[in-house]
Amino acid sequence: MSSHRLLILCLILCVQNYSCNEGSLVTAVRRSNDLRGSENAETTNLRSWNGQTALHRRLHLGNTHGVLNIIGWGTLLPIGAIVARSFRKSPLKCDEWYNLHVVCQTLGYIIGSVGWSIGMWLGNSSKQYSLRAHRILGIIIFTSSTAQMFALCLQPKKENERRRWWKICHKILGYLLISMIVANIFQGIGHKDHAEKWKWIYVGILSVLSFCALVLEIFRFVMPRIHR
Repeated sequence: MSSHRLLILCLILCVQNYSCNEGSLVTAVRRSNDLRGSENAETTNLRSWNGQTALHRRLHLGNTHGVLNIIGWGTLLPIGAIVARSFRKSPLKCDEWYNLHVVCQTLGYIIGSVGWSIGMWLGNSSKQYSLRAHRILGIIIFTSSTAQMFALCLQPKKENERRRWWKICHKILGYLLISMIVANIFQGIGHKDHAEKWKWIYVGILSVLSFCALVLEIFRFVMPRIHR
């Protein structure tokens, strides 16, 4: 197994271990909340102050969750897809396209998975953040992106007959994954404070990525005809 595949496998295991630790933290928070029920009136002011602090922390974590997922899953993964499509052969052939693709996908997976773990923690620790559709789609995205990362490590060799089918499945799942990510990000934004501001920021990011992809596709179509 090559070194970069071994590194990706190690990173996947680290991310999954991080997610398990988040689950343990949720359990601890729930136990702490249960203990609060037995407090007497003398601690009312302290509980009020702690509640305000917890709310501020929760809002901060919610913003962190959104930023990490927009950067990781919503930006780096699409960039990795653009690199794989446009830098492999034409219109901008680059010998290092595969390494660039792996770097974008790996960084996007790690950053997005950390943001997903924070979102899961928020959903489990507070009914306010239990957005059912957003949560289910997030789990599907995390599962699919993990499968894609394993696919990078387990891809057949070029001379293997199964490699053609592997490429088709990898590409189809990748495009479906990006579509789900974009939809889920907008769904999450709809439940945030200052949703309009968040929406236009991500619309701007998508516009830049779409423009770059469109220009590269035009070059991909035009260049072969120019060199005839």
